[in-house]
Amino acid sequence: MSLMVEAMLWLSGAGIVYTYLVYPAIIWLLSLRHRRPPPPSLVDPVPKVSVVISAFNEESVLREKLNNLSSLVYPSGRIEFLIGSDGSSDGTVSILQASTLPGLRVLAFPERRGKCAVLNDLVSKAGGEIVVFSDANTIYDCQALEHMIRHFADHELGGVCGELKLRSGAENAAGKGESSYWKYETAIKKWESAYKTTVGATGGVYAIRKALYKPLPVRKPIVDDFLIPLEIVRRGYRMIYEPQALVFEETSASVSMEFRRRVRIGAQNFSGIPEFADLLNPFRGFIAFALWSHKILRWCVPFLAIVVFVASAILAPMASLYATIFVSGLFLLALAGLGGIAERLGLRIGFLGIPFYIVVMNLALFAGFLKFVTGRQQTTWNVDRTPWAKLKNG
Repeated sequence: MSLMVEAMLWLSGAGIVYTYLVYPAIIWLLSLRHRRPPPPSLVDPVPKVSVVISAFNEESVLREKLNNLSSLVYPSGRIEFLIGSDGSSDGTVSILQASTLPGLRVLAFPERRGKCAVLNDLVSKAGGEIVVFSDANTIYDCQALEHMIRHFADHELGGVCGELKLRSGAENAAGKGESSYWKYETAIKKWESAYKTTVGATGGVYAIRKALYKPLPVRKPIVDDFLIPLEIVRRGYRMIYEPQALVFEETSASVSMEFRRRVRIGAQNFSGIPEFADLLNPFRGFIAFALWSHKILRWCVPFLAIVVFVASAILAPMASLYATIFVSGLFLLALAGLGGIAERLGLRIGFLGIPFYIVVMNLALFAGFLKFVTGRQQTTWNVDRTPWAKLKNG
């Protein structure tokens, strides 16, 4: 019996270490051998671009977004903006209809159907050969578009993902942990891109060839900015990362908001697996390797961590090594607990935000799995745009 428990502990621990540390090290080493040449300048004439945004009750950020879109550097007449309101019940539609943004097309859908359905409609009506996906709360650097579009001179390229910079409005656990984790994820994406292709994209800033778009499933919850890039790769094209295409977003205003977001994303990830199951075949080469290492195994971490914790508790009386592993798990939970208490009290938390965020993130992933297996995750969801000032003032 103890041999089986030991095997389960070591295999589970190895899975966690592999996905968080070993795979990033491997992909970093591989990337060192594949330095890509600098991207070309924009071709003349420049490709026509369609920026598409699915919006639901975004009145709190929409005016800033429209002003930001008007500042983008791109030749006049070669860019259009398609914004679809997914049955918004606030002032989203009136703000859009009052806008004087050149090239803006507003599609006000009366019925709320979910982001995927809106994106399918927007892309089908897009007149550009390149489609840029953005979010209402994502603020672009004025040259971000040019930095992405110039890469499409390479006909083997199917898509480009820009770089998201997170800005924290407060020294809270959600902001500190999310920012640190995002930097780690960004590094992995850069290395994957340098070697072969990225796995997934950043939802607020990526561009693809319109001809490669496949309509998204609308009857189940999925992560659109994961499945769309995977379809690009499935068709034999590359999806690369462009760090100069900068955009900015605020981090989550509280851990509870970040937890709800992660639960939703977790449920969508598990729901979407059948959509890319063919790419998990080892004969697919690098994409299968990256998906198993960076995604599937990462989504299993909550379950692997439970196995390690329970197994080490069982084995602790038998060997000091297992006792150390068990105590280390307790210590991590204690640090996370301190981070949670510090946030609730409004204290500066510093490094405590990182273990707290990791624990909360994996708890949310576990909750997302439960939501997936019980079928409780819907294709629509509410996004909390509560501003920092309101949160701080009560």
